[in-house]
Amino acid sequence: MNKINSKDFKKLFQVDRELIIIFLLVVITGFIFFFVANQRAFLNFFYLPVLLGAYFFGKRYATLAAFLSIILIFTMAYIYPSSFKFPMDTEINRWLDLLTWGGFLLVTGYAMGLLYEMKEEANREIEKTYQGVVEMLALIIDSVDSQTQSHSYRVSVISGQIARQMGCTSGEIENIRIAALLHDLGKIGVSGELLHKVGNLSGSERAKIKAHPQTAVNVIQPLGSKVLDILPLILSHHEKWDGSGYHSQIGDTIPLGARIIAIADVYDALISDRSYRKALSPFQAKKEIMDNVNKHFDPDVATAFNNIFDSIKDIDRFIFPLQANIYQSR
Repeated sequence: MNKINSKDFKKLFQVDRELIIIFLLVVITGFIFFFVANQRAFLNFFYLPVLLGAYFFGKRYATLAAFLSIILIFTMAYIYPSSFKFPMDTEINRWLDLLTWGGFLLVTGYAMGLLYEMKEEANREIEKTYQGVVEMLALIIDSVDSQTQSHSYRVSVISGQIARQMGCTSGEIENIRIAALLHDLGKIGVSGELLHKVGNLSGSERAKIKAHPQTAVNVIQPLGSKVLDILPLILSHHEKWDGSGYHSQIGDTIPLGARIIAIADVYDALISDRSYRKALSPFQAKKEIMDNVNKHFDPDVATAFNNIFDSIKDIDRFIFPLQANIYQSR
């Protein structure tokens, strides 16, 4: 006899939580049913677990809820012949009414569940399109500046890990990750000559650089829908904890996602070679960030960054020797 695999053994005892929820809804409705005087009219309340099953779980569970309800009612009608019967009713009429009710319940459950699944499929297609647009924009961003290849991708990965460390929800992590992918989209409108300028920037040149978050928002905003949730994160990713950032937002008024992206962005910028300075090593870059806690960076976000540092210090790059001790992030 073959030994039962531990995974197969666990499968034998796996609980279908959705089915239990549906079963409990039917049982609760059936329990209330016993305390209702006009039981025939109360039959319509069994549409409730069927519709809930359709809305949350799809046609399979909606149909199962309908079957469970029908079995419960037909069993009750068989055991208690006087139930569901008006004074002038015949036995045939009573069973015909129950059969009609049961048929409508099954059809309703299946149809509503099918509509739910069609809606979910449409949402998945929209999500695929959304992800495709995001990835395309991210590729465009990194192709514009040859010095920052894959910068947006690395900032996205680091931001996601910091957000997870801070206990953000899966939806918040996804928004932060996507905002990080697109945070430099506005630099598409900035000339390569300006982006790679070695000397100090003039007032007008710095203004053009500082406009890139708003430019990114202007490009993305017409897409509408869920992309609107990430706009504040992109707009505020150059804000600083002490209020000395691009738009003078301060402390907790800066969206958490933007505070997370700010650290990830600066960290990856510091460990990358730029035309105006050489790269720092990951440990030196971390020191620069920790030295600027409570000035440029949120202390809680910095703590989370420090906690995940070992997992991201070698992200997709080599460790470069220190050739300049300048903290400069444009």
